[in-house]
Formats: sequence, structure tokens, C-alpha cells
Amino acid sequence: MTNIATERSLLESLTAYVKHFETPNTREDLLAIASSILTFQQKQGGIPSLDTEQIQQVVNQFNAESVVNSIVDSTTETLVQEVNQWRLSLENQVLNTLNAYVKQFKPDGLSNLSDTILSIIPLVENFLLGKPQAESLVQQVISKFDLQTALAQVIGTEPLAITEKLAKLLQFGNIEDLLKKNVLELDHTLEGITESLVNNELEKIIGNKTVIIDIEFKDFMVKQVTLKLNIMQSSPPPSKSDEEIAKQLQSEIEILKKERQKQIGTPDISKPATLGPLQVGIKQ
Repeated sequence: MTNIATERSLLESLTAYVKHFETPNTREDLLAIASSILTFQQKQGGIPSLDTEQIQQVVNQFNAESVVNSIVDSTTETLVQEVNQWRLSLENQVLNTLNAYVKQFKPDGLSNLSDTILSIIPLVENFLLGKPQAESLVQQVISKFDLQTALAQVIGTEPLAITEKLAKLLQFGNIEDLLKKNVLELDHTLEGITESLVNNELEKIIGNKTVIIDIEFKDFMVKQVTLKLNIMQSSPPPSKSDEEIAKQLQSEIEILKKERQKQIGTPDISKPATLGPLQVGIKQ
């Protein structure tokens, strides 16, 4: 499948996902969904990757007005159902692991909650997530995390095992910081940061230090640092201006919500949909 075919297929899948599961409120929502679909397909193998700019191009072509009446073939419907299940499962795994970590180890501070979540993700998902999906996942978990719930939660065997790995990895925080620094010195743009590049730099550090890290934890550290550096990467600007995209999506999403209200018989559909300001651009 060529990149053009991949982009066309991704747009069809994005439309189908929104039709069945989620009405986006922001451009970031669309980017996260598109990134999730693409990553899930890459996990299955057989399709080329798209960079962030190409995913943005797909999102730029998304037309919310066409969602309600769009026809979804059985293959695409099965795909988006599987993607939705995967996203929900991944969110639950990360949140449960975070809760278990907080209860088991009672860290002094949770000011850097997003960094802890980014450290957890590679422990529950072996495949490298795209930047938009990872950012969305972090925000979803943060929004659902509650300290009192975490402290009261009964820890299952699997989350407990993962938290023990997390605690051990966090002990190598100085090594992680040095690894990030070395990679950044090699590539200030953070474009094309791969696990192979990060692994090579980690090997150099380990070779010069009296530090013993077993293979499993070394692999986890490589995945963590690769993910975190990809998150730090600046996103290319959209082809349209932020204001143009926001205005267009705001209008289309309001229409989509009204159409859905008609379908479920919500009364007083003449009232405009209540939406907050549509923000555009990926948070750094």
C-alpha cells in the first residue's frame, strides 16, 4: 500500500470511527484518533508509516458533515471496533498501573504525573505510539486519576508486577536524563528519533559506567526515552491557519452533534450545541 492509499484508507477509517464512537471537540482529538488507527494497523503489519505532517493532512481532509450519512464497509467497521477496544484497554491498563504504583510506593510528589505516565506506557504496550495518540492518552489518564481512589484500590497481580518494574526503572533516572541529553546533542530537531538510535547511545553510556542493567530493563528504557523524545518533538504547522481550521471544525462538529440529536430523539434540537472554544495545535 502506497502512502497515498494509506492516507485515503486512514481518512475512511477516521470517518467511520467518529461515526461509531466519538464526536471530537478539538483538532487534537482527531489527530489522536487518526494516530491510534494508524498505529493499530502497523501493529498488525503490512502498511507503511505516516509522519505527523501526513497525519495532519488526513485530518485536514476530514469532513464532519459527511459522517452521519457515510457508508462504512464491514472491514472498516471491524477495524474501528478493534481500535476502540484497544484504546480503551490501553487507557485502563495505564490508569490501573498508575493507581497501583501510587498505592504501593507512595511517591513523595506527583507533580510530574505526565512523565510517570509516559514511563508506564511502554510497560503495557510494546509498540511505539505516535505523538498525537500518546499525548491524548496522557491527558485522558490524568483526567481520570484520583489520589483517593488510587490509595483505596485493590491491586491486582498484573498491575503490581508492572509497578515493580516501573519502580526499578525510575531508579535509573540519572541514566535516563543522560541518555536524553546525549540523543538531543546528536539531533536537536528530534526528527526521526528511533529506538535503534537511542539504544546505541545507551550502550555507550553503560559501557562507560559501572551500571548493570539487564536486557529487559534496557529495552524498556530505550522505549521510554524514544517515546518521551518523540513527545518533545515540535509538530509541523497545519497547512491551513489555526483560525481557519478551528472555525471549520467548530461549525462541522456542531452540525454533526445536531444530526446525532435528531437520530436519538433529543428534544429541543433547535438550540445550538454547547461547545467550548475549539483549540488548535498540539500542546508541547
